[in-house]
Amino acid sequence: MTRKDGWRVLVVCLVLGLGTIALYSPAFGFNFVNYDDELYVNGNTHINKGLSGVLGWAFSTGYGNVWQPLTWLSHALDCAIYGLKPGGHHATNIILHALNAVLVFLVLRQLTGAFWRSAAVAAFFAWHPLHVEVFAWVAERKMLLGAFFVLVSLWAYSLYAEKSRSRLPSAKFYYVAAVILFALAVMSNLAAAMLPFVLLALDWWPLQRLTPTESKPVAKQALFLLAEKVPFFILALSAVVVTIKATAGLQVADPISQLPYRIRVATAGMSCFRYLAKSFWPTDLAPAYPFVLHYAKWQLIGVALALVAITIVAVVTRKTRPYWLVGWLWFLITLVPALNLVQSGAQPMADRYMYIPSIGLWMLFCWEAFDLAGTLPSGRLVLQGVGAVLLVVCGIASAIQLRVWKNEGTLLARIPDSSVNAVGHADYASYLMRRHELPHAEIEAEKAAAISPDRPAFLLLLGQIYLVEHKADQSIEKLQSALRLEHGMDIARLELGQAFLEKGRASDAAEEFKSVLQRDPKNFVAHHWLARALLAQGRTAEAVGEYSASLVSQPGQPITLNDLAWLLATDPHREIRRGSEAVKLADRACELTHWQEPALIGTLAAAYAEAGDFDKAVLASQKAHDLAAAQGLKDLAETNLQLITLYRGHKPFHATK
Repeated sequence: MTRKDGWRVLVVCLVLGLGTIALYSPAFGFNFVNYDDELYVNGNTHINKGLSGVLGWAFSTGYGNVWQPLTWLSHALDCAIYGLKPGGHHATNIILHALNAVLVFLVLRQLTGAFWRSAAVAAFFAWHPLHVEVFAWVAERKMLLGAFFVLVSLWAYSLYAEKSRSRLPSAKFYYVAAVILFALAVMSNLAAAMLPFVLLALDWWPLQRLTPTESKPVAKQALFLLAEKVPFFILALSAVVVTIKATAGLQVADPISQLPYRIRVATAGMSCFRYLAKSFWPTDLAPAYPFVLHYAKWQLIGVALALVAITIVAVVTRKTRPYWLVGWLWFLITLVPALNLVQSGAQPMADRYMYIPSIGLWMLFCWEAFDLAGTLPSGRLVLQGVGAVLLVVCGIASAIQLRVWKNEGTLLARIPDSSVNAVGHADYASYLMRRHELPHAEIEAEKAAAISPDRPAFLLLLGQIYLVEHKADQSIEKLQSALRLEHGMDIARLELGQAFLEKGRASDAAEEFKSVLQRDPKNFVAHHWLARALLAQGRTAEAVGEYSASLVSQPGQPITLNDLAWLLATDPHREIRRGSEAVKLADRACELTHWQEPALIGTLAAAYAEAGDFDKAVLASQKAHDLAAAQGLKDLAETNLQLITLYRGHKPFHATK
């Protein structure tokens, strides 16, 4: 490399690296999202305590249905450095993406000797909006880390091929390095296991290792190249076996794995075509796309013809434009794990799966554009201008797409293929319901139920939202519909019972809760609500028993503790009241809520009064009043003022019969 070349390489690397970090720097202020981030990082107790004791767990676990020890260690290291501050975790992801972009440039330049074409591929890789998901999503570290080791392994392999051609002793070193780096890649992300097949394609072009000679015919060279890949294939197979063993018993059924193979093939073909389309027109991007099980015949035929046509062009032009075949094979081979043909997945496609496959696609595109421009007057100048405009457009689109990942709300609000994406609408509705944005949540849940009216989960969600909105009749209708589709759905029965209670149908509610307890006698939620249904029927002694049973199954329930304490302190029936026990229960409820709930403190005051400790009752009731007033709960504050007067007169509060 000349000094001039060295400076050019350095400048391109700096532009790619620093430009990528600058473009995506807004993500430093992003939050974790409730979309596997909790599973992988901030809610994972093995990871969020840092590197302490995580090594053995990382190599033995199949947690999250993956085996990715290096990725786990990477997350643990981030936690050791940044704690649970999401900005640091995002920074690591963006730096890794920037490094990968630089590596794409260096590896392609090493493989092909083409400078500007390699730089163009790396720039599209760095700044294309299809890749935003990979680094903006903390949990997707595995894709970044796997790609990093794949690219470094490719670099080492290309150096090995170069040195072995010259019969230099250092060739063995680079070969061993390539194998070791590949091992690190599959320990980061199993999708890296397809690299040996890519190496075979690269042996043909651009490495030219299948050029026949008198002493080495093509067949003999091919056998040698296959034998050379044996360690890679052994590592890939070993990673698959270890993953299967580590995740044994953890795998859950997903829709695609249960579909007939012909539908899976059709889905894979459509996904391939859509990946191509989104690479050149990246709209409606999302981390997950819905299943479409029934395509029109003309769509399937059209997609099949398009994919076959590209394959034919790649084969026919293999001598004059070898990058067509290699780029196309790179795209298809590395995409195989995501197509649900070799391994099942939980969705038909996702943007992140294009991270490594896109390199082959952009290589094909950039090399063809360069060759085509060479045949036109001022073609290279025009190509530079068009390329610059496309990269600027990509950068702008990526900056816009980056905002989608700012937080959970912005992410879930982006619903791709919204006319058929029931799951997307349901996920967004659940988020809105948690935030008490009920009218909007209702609209989204109704869309989900309209798209898939035979899915009980969507009817359940709609019933839950109606219940929170106090639309009991509509809630009952949807929940009963859900139960007709799935009779044993206990959560729907619990919600239905609550809707019956709201309508004043206490006996019907009790039957729903009892039905749940017949299947699950330790269901503490069912015991709690059965107690309320019994109270509504005036069966107080039985209600006390159900509250107690709920606390036996789950002792740390502030609401249940409070309800039982209030009952034991204020019930009009003397035989029910037990002041001392009520004090213990109410005190525990206040501790669990850090003494921040005035209603619970008011219950403790009533319990003290029933136990005869009126001084403590007055103090507790005063505390409840002050806290309620500070929180703007005027009615509760006024009630406690009245109770203070009662307790000062050494009188407990008892409910009327």
